[in-house]
Amino acid sequence: MISEKTLNELINYLDITWELTEQERQKLHGMANRGASALEKRIGKCDFENDNEEKTLLFNYVMYERSGALDEFWRNYQPEIITLQMDRWQKDAEDNE
Repeated sequence: MISEKTLNELINYLDITWELTEQERQKLHGMANRGASALEKRIGKCDFENDNEEKTLLFNYVMYERSGALDEFWRNYQPEIITLQMDRWQKDAEDNE
């Protein structure tokens, strides 16, 4: 689901400056994929390849999951998620007119 390009951008975002083992890369990739699925479940289809709010949310999701504070992510970013939901619903309604 998450491309290697996006994974590398995530690694940079997290300030990981050391060479990751394959196991560490897989772990981060899994976190990113779980985050992408969770966000798409709440928001709808997302674009995680381009620089946008959805990608920022994904990167912050992974940062919180790595810190063991995923429940705080949902509380802290609830307003942003709701805004994206409303924007998506409005766009869908306009497309269906």
